[in-house]
Amino acid sequence: MRAELFLIPGPVGEQRLLGKTLVLIDVLRASTTICQALKSGARAIIPVLEPSEAAELRSKIGVDVTILGGEREGIKIDGFDLGNSPSEYTIEKVKGKTVIFTTSNGTRGYNRAAGSKLIVTAGLVNISSVVQKVAQAGQDLVILCAGQDGDFSIEDTLCGGMLLHKILTDWKMELELNDAAELGLLLYRSNSRVLKQTIARGEHGRYLAKIGFGSDVEAAVEIDSIPVLPISRDSRIVLDEN
Repeated sequence: MRAELFLIPGPVGEQRLLGKTLVLIDVLRASTTICQALKSGARAIIPVLEPSEAAELRSKIGVDVTILGGEREGIKIDGFDLGNSPSEYTIEKVKGKTVIFTTSNGTRGYNRAAGSKLIVTAGLVNISSVVQKVAQAGQDLVILCAGQDGDFSIEDTLCGGMLLHKILTDWKMELELNDAAELGLLLYRSNSRVLKQTIARGEHGRYLAKIGFGSDVEAAVEIDSIPVLPISRDSRIVLDEN
């Protein structure tokens, strides 16, 4: 099985994803928030690129059955119901609702994923569930890290490396890796015992702590704390029920 990791989504076009398993990672914080929203009973999450697109879609689907969620520069978008903090996505706020969701980085990979055979949202909070799904699918794999404003982010690459490590060790599968996947694997194995500290010291971890979201960073690095499996169907992220 071939496994490719991309440190940032920019160079990856739809053609490269055709027929493959695609894992989308944004540890801080979109992946973590998506997992929490689904755990809290959200019907679905619809990722969109821009706030204006979210507002237009809400008017079409219906205000009563939707929630607008998202951020820019880490802060809740004006006029939105929720930001991008997983702690906001409680049962009281999202159960039975469709969350229309836009973030600075994490929701941007979904628009190029239509041709992928399986599309999974991964964070550290659901890593083992993702590993099981990917390993059982047995298809060539692309891991797409959201990065940060077009640049490398250490937390996403660590998560991708952990995913590869667990496929290799827990599932004893042979993988043909691209160079970035080798790098992610090495980065994870070098930092596996200090994962939380490494992510907290990272650029985005420090930024979130500075603007008052340090608790989100702590929540996002709790391994398997939200063991759900978000998969994409018809441009919506829903719980996998298999």
